[in-house]
Amino acid sequence: MRGTWIATLAIALVLVDILLSLLVAPEAANFRAPLTQRIFYYHVPSAWVAYLAFGVTALASGLLLWRRDHRWDAWALASAEVGTVFSVIALLTGLVWSRQEFIGYSPFRDAKVVSLVVVILSYFAYLTLRANLEDGDQRARISAVYGLLAFLGVPLSYLASRASLHPDFTRPDESLEAALGWFLLASTLVFTVLYAALMHARLRIARLEAALES
Repeated sequence: MRGTWIATLAIALVLVDILLSLLVAPEAANFRAPLTQRIFYYHVPSAWVAYLAFGVTALASGLLLWRRDHRWDAWALASAEVGTVFSVIALLTGLVWSRQEFIGYSPFRDAKVVSLVVVILSYFAYLTLRANLEDGDQRARISAVYGLLAFLGVPLSYLASRASLHPDFTRPDESLEAALGWFLLASTLVFTVLYAALMHARLRIARLEAALES
């Protein structure tokens, strides 16, 4: 019942967010491609959810190694899967916007893009590693160690924003107008609820899988 409730809430919020970001939110005045700038309402929240999800994977991995409780293994896996999906969304939306905003843009010279690709590949490797380990206890422990190491790329990816064309909204000269900031915050909250709904669904599947294995 709780899963149905949070899934319904997430779907309703996403639909409202689409209407607000595409039809209600004003265009940004300080961007070369103000219409394409609306993609930020999906790019930034996707990046936030990806970083949050990978942080949960690292936390769950640490708790598994500390507590020896395999319930945290399901949390680590579920969050890594959700985070990987959102990181790919963040990468693609960022590339679309950058191609419109910057003349002669090349993703190969963008430190933010390169670092995010490295993070994505790290978690693809995490998921591949898990798929190729059959023993449950060994898989959980090895994956937990890798999950902690893979998270090291997340803060590096965030810091890469300062060495790239990627806007840094924490700087006064690059901050969004107040009206746009509120819409961006709303989208971020909506995507966070969506993350919670996806996590709940994935953990439920993990419990069913565990029941079948036992």
